[in-house]
Amino acid sequence: MQLILSGSWWFAALCLMAGFIYSYLLYKPKFGSTPYKIAAVLRGLLIALLCFFLLDPVLVRLINRVEKPKVLMVMDNSESILADKKTAPQMQDFLKKWYAIKEQLGNDYEVEYLNAGGQTAVADSANFKEKKTNLSSVFDYINNTYDKQNIGAVILASDGIYNRGSNPIYKDLNQHSLLYTIGLGDSTIKRDLIVKEVNVNSIAYLNNDYPVEIMLAARACKNRNAVLTVQVEGKTFHTETISINSDDYFKSITVNLPADKPGTQHLVVSLTATEGEITILNNKKDVFIDIIDGREKILLAYAGPHPDIGAIKSALASNKNYEVLAMPLNQVNLAEIRQYSIAILHHLPSPGNNPKNLVTALRKDNIPIWLITGSITTHEQLSMISPFARVERNQGRFNESQAYLNSNFSAFTVDEKMRNTIAGLPPLKTPYGQYGSLDNTEVLLFQKIGSVNTKLPLWTFSNENGQKTAYLFGEGLWKWRMLDFVENENHSVTDDLIGKTIQYLASKEDKRKFRAYPAKNTFEEDENVKFFAELYNASYELVNTVDVKLTLTNSDKKVYAYTFSKSGKSYQLDLGLLAPGQYTYVVKADGITETINGKIIVTPLQTELVETKADFGLMRELSRKHQGKFMTLNEAGNLAQIIKNNEKVSSQSFNERMPDELISIKWVFALLLLLLTAEWFIRKYEGGY
Repeated sequence: MQLILSGSWWFAALCLMAGFIYSYLLYKPKFGSTPYKIAAVLRGLLIALLCFFLLDPVLVRLINRVEKPKVLMVMDNSESILADKKTAPQMQDFLKKWYAIKEQLGNDYEVEYLNAGGQTAVADSANFKEKKTNLSSVFDYINNTYDKQNIGAVILASDGIYNRGSNPIYKDLNQHSLLYTIGLGDSTIKRDLIVKEVNVNSIAYLNNDYPVEIMLAARACKNRNAVLTVQVEGKTFHTETISINSDDYFKSITVNLPADKPGTQHLVVSLTATEGEITILNNKKDVFIDIIDGREKILLAYAGPHPDIGAIKSALASNKNYEVLAMPLNQVNLAEIRQYSIAILHHLPSPGNNPKNLVTALRKDNIPIWLITGSITTHEQLSMISPFARVERNQGRFNESQAYLNSNFSAFTVDEKMRNTIAGLPPLKTPYGQYGSLDNTEVLLFQKIGSVNTKLPLWTFSNENGQKTAYLFGEGLWKWRMLDFVENENHSVTDDLIGKTIQYLASKEDKRKFRAYPAKNTFEEDENVKFFAELYNASYELVNTVDVKLTLTNSDKKVYAYTFSKSGKSYQLDLGLLAPGQYTYVVKADGITETINGKIIVTPLQTELVETKADFGLMRELSRKHQGKFMTLNEAGNLAQIIKNNEKVSSQSFNERMPDELISIKWVFALLLLLLTAEWFIRKYEGGY
């Protein structure tokens, strides 16, 4: 143990001196009596201790701790494990051994069980019903959850088949833990016909043909035939006999289908089964496509080349409802301006690029504008586009500003993933200066300069006399998309942010007092289906004073009834997971005659059944990289003994400093009480007061 003072130890001597000087002055008249001498000593010690505690002494104890090695048991809980039903009894026997390892290792090890699927989580049982497999998430979860813990070994039982995330071979365990792998499933080639991929645009345009690319595969089916069928809304549009001429067969077929009716169409691509197939679940794929009347054209006028232009075009390219035409300002034909639904002005105005005539034409035809400023923008001239775009006293200076979300923003919904990602995005180059008034604007993002959250707008919106305008006061969107991909392995957050900006500008003003809508129109079967509703009073203020109900009908005409939950001043409803298929919905509010109708689609996930041959090569590479060992199911029974025999899987001893304030220790209080009591007793015994 070690005693630490807030000041010098010379102060402790002064405390002792102060205590005995005080005691001497108090008891000086009675120093001839031995009992009073003892009382004086007791009083001196008491005063010295009280003064000493004013120095805030801390008693630091050095404690030796021993941390047991943690063994993480990770089970691949995906559907592909039981794709061959013949393996079910074998897996049941293996699971008994798997969950018995904790008991076999005993108290010298700390064992935790995890399940891997679309995500990794703690679980004490497995049902092999996950629709996705993301093996790379196993490494991310362990590195984040068990950081700086004594991870002795990680045991991964999997078939090595993944269909989400990156290749796990490029992932590392931060603690340099051993990784043992157990091969599940069957790596031998078995007879199987597979509709491997069906590639089709998510939308097509009415009265046009659209191509459907179908990729077929077959294993161990040489000299057999199968019939390919393509159906749209139950009607057969294409049949073809497939002659398989090898045991490792692959073929790509393109079929053109007519877009003859607007709305969502359900495509079913299927292969007839052949005798002895390991599974027929991957002989069919369901695809949904939206048939629309036309798409909106977006003008992207720019002052010069910039990587942000490519970022915006790539983000909008994922939405087939939009057609982006990017061109320099001097190539814009004002006579054709009416063909555009939205105009994006990038780094305009700028030296040599005056968009006054373009802005006049856009405002005349009430075409919304998205203004994006940059390092070459002439900020003093921004007011020609909108009074809310004013940036004065800029003098060519800029800040590096991160974004932080305005909690009161309500122009469109910002989900949790977007909120979390925005906080970590890199800074944009924003103009220094005095910005225009934020009155009558909706600010989505404010500027965070250094560690200071300012009220300077970064991304904002206005609707002045029906003319919608969006403003991005910064350049560097391309960096946002790059980091988004690093963090989420896709560009979904930044693309969604750009897409919602365009959607806000393109949408017509809705004067309805009752609105209800799903979070999106198409869900995957492992996604929760969510609805939102809004009710406005006569002053167009949000209220939720009445109940809102939803009636959902599936393709079999079975009806389900739900009631929305009140959230803040609006409504929301989480239906959870729904079976794949098409659903129609009707939303009603008590006392409101207006009803809202629509359709949603839940698409089936078949990714786990596309590939049924286990990839033991990947499992061997993972264990070799992390100094472990690959085992088959038969060898896995010795796993507990292998871990015990490995000296690297051992307890760790470390010293920990535990500080305690001396005055908070109970025996210190007892000592002070004893000194007071003893002095009081002597004084009373000697007839003092």
